[in-house]
Amino acid sequence: MAWDDNLLPEQRTAAAHAGRHARLLAGPGTGKTLTLTRHICFLVTEQNVSPGNILAVTFTRVAAWELRQLVENELGEGQCPRISTLHSFALRQLIRNETRITDLQHPLRIADDWEERNIILEDLKGLLNLKRISEARDLLDKLSADWQSLTATQADWERRFPNPRFLGLWREHRRIYGYTLRSELVYQLKKALEQRGDFELEGPIEYLLVDEYQDLNRCDLAVVSEIALRDVELFIAGDDDQSIYGFRKAHPEGIRRFPLDYSGAEELSLEICKRCDCGILDLGLFVAQQDHRRIEKEIRSEPGRGQGEVALLRFQDQNAEASGIASLCTHLVEDHGLQPDNILILLRSDHNGVFSGPIRQRLEAASIPVSAATDTASPLDCVVGRTLLAFMRLAVSREDSLAWRTLFQVWCNGVGSSAIGAVYDLARSRGMSFAETVLAVSDNAVILPSNHQSRLSGAISRVLDRLEELFSGDVQEEHETHDELLDVVRTAAESLIVNKESRDSVLREFERVAETTEAASLKELVRATEVASDDIEQEIEQGRVNILSMHRAKGLTAEAVIIAAAEDQYIPGRAQGDAIDDERRLLYVSLTRAKHHLFVTYCDRRTGPQRHTGRNSGMANRALSQFLVDCPHTPQDGRAFINRLTEEDE
Repeated sequence: MAWDDNLLPEQRTAAAHAGRHARLLAGPGTGKTLTLTRHICFLVTEQNVSPGNILAVTFTRVAAWELRQLVENELGEGQCPRISTLHSFALRQLIRNETRITDLQHPLRIADDWEERNIILEDLKGLLNLKRISEARDLLDKLSADWQSLTATQADWERRFPNPRFLGLWREHRRIYGYTLRSELVYQLKKALEQRGDFELEGPIEYLLVDEYQDLNRCDLAVVSEIALRDVELFIAGDDDQSIYGFRKAHPEGIRRFPLDYSGAEELSLEICKRCDCGILDLGLFVAQQDHRRIEKEIRSEPGRGQGEVALLRFQDQNAEASGIASLCTHLVEDHGLQPDNILILLRSDHNGVFSGPIRQRLEAASIPVSAATDTASPLDCVVGRTLLAFMRLAVSREDSLAWRTLFQVWCNGVGSSAIGAVYDLARSRGMSFAETVLAVSDNAVILPSNHQSRLSGAISRVLDRLEELFSGDVQEEHETHDELLDVVRTAAESLIVNKESRDSVLREFERVAETTEAASLKELVRATEVASDDIEQEIEQGRVNILSMHRAKGLTAEAVIIAAAEDQYIPGRAQGDAIDDERRLLYVSLTRAKHHLFVTYCDRRTGPQRHTGRNSGMANRALSQFLVDCPHTPQDGRAFINRLTEEDE
């Protein structure tokens, strides 16, 4: 296939760009990924650029995998450039230059989401005598925000930091457990690029493609700038209307200012939306255009598209809403012939399943298969999944302190916080890591206080014996196929996880990680679990209606989308200032996931647990989101709308 086959004229123009930096503005459904794919093909086949000299950076692991698959389908196996998330790229460069970096823990070990929540934050809470885990989270978030927004580079940063005691304690904890936070990876790369003349990037890099440029924070943007200074041509793509990751300091001004930051850059755009019917796109644009700071851009549905089905439905309460949503799904499946996995139900928030629970119950009662993935829970975060992952990490390195700590916490009966604290204190006094201290105790338990010697030495022996049973071969070797690698994991899982349903769930997660990252060894597989954030990775379950958070829906599309609980108490909810703009953009992204059917539901009142959610928690009354109150669609009584559908179906 030629690089420009089946491209629209505007897509062909963008894909064929070369010679200077370029910004591609691409709204929802305009073919951004296709254009990026063909741009790579153009560079390789028409400009004779070696694939090894092209680097493409995406925002999520799944997006990187999809782009890699598309390029390989076009160019053939072995002709794909390097494609990864920015965090994975940063990690590879830091590992590559470990001997040149003195202020990071070696070997580089990234604390994943579970370890950050259940070890780091819990320890900091206890060591600082804080009352709530949220206080420790606030302090760590402040630290991360300084990295991501670059205030950490200011000379008086440590003096300004509101809790120097926290800073000192965190650094001690970080040294003893030997971790680096994922949120500091890109910052450390930026600092190394700026400060080390001998810092070597894998490459050489001639062309850098950056997808979802609007979701980069100031630190990410600085890294891109540093790479561009090395005579690298930038091709960035995105849409400021779809910048939704303000919680990680995403900076939509980056894509807005690109022509100023890179003088002479080419301005490219995609204007024809091939996803949304006209009425759906119009409602989305009504929301997006409320931001007077956005880049003015043309976007329209492709010629010949119909209006689609759009309805704003008001229900009395959450029970009527859940029943109505189940009826809508039944109607879409039985009367429109949609497969369940072509229906998305999107929620702004869903702590402890408070919103998805009632909806899921009604769908199951209607015999509609459903899956809810609205929180950050992963099969690897349950006890058995976490246990297997910790043993895998110890198989790769017995000096993995966080893995030892995890097994003490979730697998070793009788090892409590007091015993763990004794190991920590011994590590601190001896200037050793937690793992080094554990292995020293294994050789000589008397170095511990007498009341912990027997319990800890026994636990350590049990871990080492079980580790030998689970992974007796050479785990450092690379495997020729994913199946060979997964066989190693599967054998260990069958020995360790008794419950088949839990075991299958954990193995499916490892299969997804292995496939999307192309891991070839156990070391690469466990490394891949460290750098992906569950908050933003978007994977749907086939054969089921998927209930997702709005953030996880980005990058997805479906025949039908139902946005539930679209009330002002949640969208924008408690947001203030710039965060309100994030919420507006999040709603725009959610609306434009739909191809042909879009339903927005809200309630007059919420009772029970839902009453205690959102802004003005405790008050029952609810109102439609401020972003929709003046839209062209008049809200309809949900129950009456469902009754009319039922009558028409009969």
